Amino acid sequence: KMGASVSITNDLRDAISATLCDTKGTKVKGWEMITLKSTEDMHHNKSGLKVGKRYTYKIRRGEGKLEKEYVQTFYAWRSKGATVLRLSTIIAQKELRGLEIDFLLDEILPGLRIEDRTYHTKSYPRCFVANELVTWMLLHRVASDPKDAVEKCRVLEEERIIEHVAGNEFQNKNLFFRLRETHELLQSRLKSLELDDMSSERNRSSMRFRASTASRDMSIRGLEGWLEKKSKLGYWQKRFFRVLSDEETKLGNHLAYFENTTTVTPKGIIPANEIDLVELYDRSKNNKSFTIAMVPGHNGKPSYLLRAPTPHICSKWLGALKPFAKSLSPMDVVTRSALIFVFNDAMVRAFAKLLKPRKVKKGEWVCRKGEKATDFYMLRDGKIGIFIRGKDGQEVHYCDQTPICFFGESVFINHSNSIPQRTASSKAMEDSELLVLSESDREGFFKQFGGIQGRLHVLLQVGINKRIEQVPFLSKLKTSELTKLKLGLHYRALKKDQVLFYEGDPGHEFYIVYAGSLKIVQYDSKSAEEILLKTVGKAECFGEIALMLSGIPRTATVIATTDTLLLSITEETFKSFLEIANLPMSVVMRERIVNTFKQYRIPFFDKIPKDSFHKLALECQVETYDSGDVIFSEGDVGDKFYIISFGQVAINVDGKEIKSIGQGDYFGEIALVVEETPRTATCKCLTQTVLLTMSKDSFRKFFADRPESLADVELKIAGKKCQIRSILYHPKGVELFTTFLKQQYAEESMEFWHEVRAFRKWAQSLDPVDTEDDAREVLSRAEDLLEKYIREGALRQVNISSEMQERIIKEVDEGVATCETFVEAEGEVITLMSRDKLGRFKQSKEFEELMLIVGGYEVNARTRFKGGKKRGGSRIELKIYESETITSKLQSKSIVSPAVKSQATSES
Repeated sequence: KMGASVSITNDLRDAISATLCDTKGTKVKGWEMITLKSTEDMHHNKSGLKVGKRYTYKIRRGEGKLEKEYVQTFYAWRSKGATVLRLSTIIAQKELRGLEIDFLLDEILPGLRIEDRTYHTKSYPRCFVANELVTWMLLHRVASDPKDAVEKCRVLEEERIIEHVAGNEFQNKNLFFRLRETHELLQSRLKSLELDDMSSERNRSSMRFRASTASRDMSIRGLEGWLEKKSKLGYWQKRFFRVLSDEETKLGNHLAYFENTTTVTPKGIIPANEIDLVELYDRSKNNKSFTIAMVPGHNGKPSYLLRAPTPHICSKWLGALKPFAKSLSPMDVVTRSALIFVFNDAMVRAFAKLLKPRKVKKGEWVCRKGEKATDFYMLRDGKIGIFIRGKDGQEVHYCDQTPICFFGESVFINHSNSIPQRTASSKAMEDSELLVLSESDREGFFKQFGGIQGRLHVLLQVGINKRIEQVPFLSKLKTSELTKLKLGLHYRALKKDQVLFYEGDPGHEFYIVYAGSLKIVQYDSKSAEEILLKTVGKAECFGEIALMLSGIPRTATVIATTDTLLLSITEETFKSFLEIANLPMSVVMRERIVNTFKQYRIPFFDKIPKDSFHKLALECQVETYDSGDVIFSEGDVGDKFYIISFGQVAINVDGKEIKSIGQGDYFGEIALVVEETPRTATCKCLTQTVLLTMSKDSFRKFFADRPESLADVELKIAGKKCQIRSILYHPKGVELFTTFLKQQYAEESMEFWHEVRAFRKWAQSLDPVDTEDDAREVLSRAEDLLEKYIREGALRQVNISSEMQERIIKEVDEGVATCETFVEAEGEVITLMSRDKLGRFKQSKEFEELMLIVGGYEVNARTRFKGGKKRGGSRIELKIYESETITSKLQSKSIVSPAVKSQATSES
């Protein structure tokens, strides 16, 4: 399915009706009959369209004799976000066509094998073969049959993106075609063309489009090329190998080999889920041959011997196929572990030969806490549980070790010739196979390679401790907590350009960069380019969302830019560690919270210095929700403000969805500044969601020592719902309010408030030691205020209650005035100004000027469209899809504010 929402806006003057049908003329569910008046919108959360299938869209405009029908066919595209269409561009056959072309380029270009080709002694530079491309499209299910493949290619031919070297139209034949490389849609995509020695013939140069960051499936489509296979009779047979995915039959990926590049039926299939081991052939003198051993019981050959044209291509095939293998050779285990960072090739080979296999049954103890540590263990297959002592002294399960992991590394750390003791117990959680390095073999290895023990000590003790200390939220761990954390860490070694995970892969681990660097990228389908989001280096972390939402799809692809060593920890282990260390998740997420404030520029925080964001982050909590969970319901009393760190949330009014918002958007901010305000909508999670939340108390705590900033934020959020304190504490607000009061001949209350507030602050600042002189000065200033504002016949008499007037006069006359003498009067004057003057001030030109100064939310041409709702000094973008009754209801309600992003507001 296309999966993302589709919105259509009728930007025509006329009403329209429309239907959507498949190739058989059957109307698509949900699109049977669409009617839209001028300026109306239609919104679909689930489009119901199947990616790559062809559809016909019929639009009828006008009535009677003036009715016109517009018909357009298109291939449903793979959407990565909400799609917003306008009828005027659909009728002009621009928008749907553009989406279709972008999709087809994404799908088809990786299948082109561009070479300099020869036919009847004539050379044709930079061409691809039509039937080779059709075969590739069928095998990778880009097309359902040859006819579908040809039709899709003809769409690109009609756009003059591909062209026949002799002028014939595209057919499933041995015809040469070339890309029209000057075409504007190809300019950026040509940057991803690169040499492909895996699929080319020897002594020929092929070029392929690479889209490694698009998805794991896209990377699999590029795994193909010429290899030689040893036959039963001992002959080498040349075959074209392809790694194919088999989602329809649920068999997983498989390796198929063909007689040539245009055959659809394979000569043979090697099921990837039955590959046991992939390794370099030990008798290969020039490192060009490798073996694929199948699992016991495989219905076919027990193993395959393959030969590549060069050692380099052999290495590439080994790297591509080893992830499918169920078992690992000792060499694989060592080269994929952290040890590769201190071992050279000779050390790897020597160390791997010393490892002795040991099988353990489920439930069998490998070693116990307190025993002497003499052996080092690497896990080849299975799962080993690590057990530590709980508070009651009993052993409790702390974490699991999986293949490639090792334990018992304390034997490599210098202990002044003493034998260390095990700090934890290890038990097989399932039938497992270990590779064991004995004490005597270890000593022999140290003698053979002098100095390696010191390098191992730095890697596994000094280096890891230093790296963990550099992680902000781990820097203050106690020694015992650090020891427990290290027990649960996994090492992950990556070669340069190796992908750690792809966008869309399920996430289960959090990573710390021990050494090296990586880039975090997303794939832009329009430009076929990587968009660099961030680079991470030593001591930096990423993947923390996986610690809170198990299996949540990764939002980007991560690729090593140098040889890299990572420390990783699974969600289960990390949660256990947080309990041990008494660390709240909000501390772990603090850096992400700070980045959220910086990246999305929440408008009512824009005056806060960036160096204060860390303090602001301390007041935030992290909340996680599953798809379908209700965050709050319409009518609930609001007490929190929310920022979406990950996921999507639907805004519903009267049970009808009026908008969906995503990462970086925020809602519920009115609850921060308006007392006892009811929620005006129901907010429900459309996906697994992570929210940053701030309570009203936390909000005020952050601004406790910066009342002017708080006033600015309150005015931005509340608009005409603001309280008088927000105006009085805002420098420009109090100035404009005073101007308004002067016009009303009522400025004495404001003058009194200013002077008694200044008196209180001054008196509170006095040194309590210098009591006698200060007391006289306090009394003198209090008498001046009394004469000016409170005694009968005062020049600027303020309106306060007689009881309060008598109490103040008594304190001053008896000589016991303090900083608290006028506090109650200060509050009463504010209450009176709020009751008598605030409402009229909000209708004045001075208040309008104040709203322009504080800015409210983003107000631009886009948010001033019909249906936009104005709240105080802000406008909120609302698109209503269902009925005019909702529109009228929303005229009096405020629902949600869109995040102000670095770019112009968009509909994505």
